[in-house]
Amino acid sequence: MTGNQGPLAGVSVVEMTAHRAGPFCGALLADMGAEVVKIERPGVGDPARSQGVGPEGKSGYFMANNRNKRSVTLDLKSEAGVEAARSLLEAADVFVENFGYGVTDKLGIGYEDLREENPGIVYASIKGYGESGPYRKKPGLDLILQAEGGLMSVTGPEGGEPVKVGQAIGDLTTGMFAAMGVLARLYEREHTGEEFVGKFDVGLFDSIVTLMNEYLTEYSMDGSVPDPQGTSHQTLVPYQRFETSDGALVTGVPSDDRWEDFVELLGREELLEYPTNDDRREHAGEVLGIIEAEFEEEDTAFWLDALTESGFPCGPINDVAGVVEHEQTAARDLTIPHEDPDWGECLLPGHPIDFAGYEPEIREPAPRLGEHTEDVFSEIADDQTTLEEWTDGGAFGAGD
Repeated sequence: MTGNQGPLAGVSVVEMTAHRAGPFCGALLADMGAEVVKIERPGVGDPARSQGVGPEGKSGYFMANNRNKRSVTLDLKSEAGVEAARSLLEAADVFVENFGYGVTDKLGIGYEDLREENPGIVYASIKGYGESGPYRKKPGLDLILQAEGGLMSVTGPEGGEPVKVGQAIGDLTTGMFAAMGVLARLYEREHTGEEFVGKFDVGLFDSIVTLMNEYLTEYSMDGSVPDPQGTSHQTLVPYQRFETSDGALVTGVPSDDRWEDFVELLGREELLEYPTNDDRREHAGEVLGIIEAEFEEEDTAFWLDALTESGFPCGPINDVAGVVEHEQTAARDLTIPHEDPDWGECLLPGHPIDFAGYEPEIREPAPRLGEHTEDVFSEIADDQTTLEEWTDGGAFGAGD
């Protein structure tokens, strides 16, 4: 970003997270201009560093979720490490953590501990199941929560076994909800006239259940429990994948007032017998059979052009390469060319919000483990003696 480095310029964030949900939250905040310092375990760091393609200690998985951050190492098993962490957090606006339930309290960096020294701190706690309820102490990973939260039950081929969504949707959604919570608490802090309580928590289970959306309401109304639906829609017909003469596409008719236009486009007047979505759902087999037969007469490019010209939503089924090379991806800066000092040329995900007046930019590459430890703690230490005491006390690990 340019100018004042984004709408969160001046906001300081300390992140003590690993894997994806917490780091994605931090990346979203960093992309919007916040200064994010990531605390990692000496010699080990975020396990994501070693998972997937990429240079040693800095995989593409890690790079995508930790750009625009600084990395410091702290041994929180040492008193000096906890003291250094608290000194860093004393001046922070936001703390994002995803330790197990109750761990930060035991370490002395729980919300009540930090609030004594920093009453305005926003404290974001990310857990598998949140911080309340009978499962609060149970660990949770994306796959587990996709299953337990119901999302797998409605995902997969029609009539087939449930499958997980092809990306870690629970982690990513939780990261987004956490970032939303941070922004809400920051706003509240600036506008409330009452005593500020800056803590909130969000669980992966919460996020997945929230994504179930109208399924929850419909179950309460008629007891319906949907199965995997493939690419079809739970209420609209047609709204799904259709094969063409050389491939496939997805399209749908969003409202009854466009049905006649769709029928005219296909040239199959017998479909006029099903003018409402209720009619089409009741006779889905006949309706979809006619549509499928017609789509198979021409290639994908023909139908995409025809549907687009007629104003119907439609699109090809792209793989990762197709998405990266998509002209809309380039126009919206959804991938950003990046020169990583350890890997070289690569692409990083852009920020999904287009802020007028700011251009997306990777200000800093994903950091090496502990790359900024000396710089960060030199800034916050009372004097050189304090820094030496932390170092001698093992705050930064045996090798730092």
